[in-house]
Amino acid sequence: MRRFFCVILLSAFTGLSLLAQQPIYLFPEFMPGSISFRGFDRSEKVLMNIDAAGQRVLYIKGGTMMELTNGATMESLVINGKTFVMKGGLLCEQLAFQADTMYINWKFKKVNTGSVGALGAATQNKVDVLWTNLGAGTPVEGEGRYYQMGEHATEIWERKSDNTYFFTAGGQEYKAKRLKDLYKAFPEQAPQLKALVKEKKYTMENAQQALAVITYLKSLLTN
Repeated sequence: MRRFFCVILLSAFTGLSLLAQQPIYLFPEFMPGSISFRGFDRSEKVLMNIDAAGQRVLYIKGGTMMELTNGATMESLVINGKTFVMKGGLLCEQLAFQADTMYINWKFKKVNTGSVGALGAATQNKVDVLWTNLGAGTPVEGEGRYYQMGEHATEIWERKSDNTYFFTAGGQEYKAKRLKDLYKAFPEQAPQLKALVKEKKYTMENAQQALAVITYLKSLLTN
């Protein structure tokens, strides 16, 4: 049975000789993890990580990096004690935030934030602190910069969060990426949400702030 399960598990992954793009890992290193597939009572434990840029689950076996390719059959994924499930076709971390259960699809994208001229003078836009993992509470700022060489300048790229949030309100599930998604879905509460965002200078690019906005919205719906 174990041999059969291992064959099925390995068939779910494909070896990566070269990554298609530079990954932005959700965890600082590959952590002990396990994955459960539908129809199996047990899971295999390996060192795993999540590429939040390429939206891939990666793991290492025998010194080779592998990628999960049949996420649709996955039931749950646990890495370093944190649980991930599929929501709306997206891999999301399941977390408790202020006694409520919400889900985050962690995603990062490259954003041009400035350039370095031929003489070495740099112009760069402000980059907000990004929280890549609420449990660890580790801020990431200015890490993993991307450089694209041009004829006369080097472009500077920074990671920016592009997360999707899932939550339940009034017995219905919603998802949001932008503040305007919340304003559109809850027009009656939009003025109060806008007032909070303006006062606190909240943004959906910061996961803690986004969850705080959603929690405030849910409090308005129950009052």
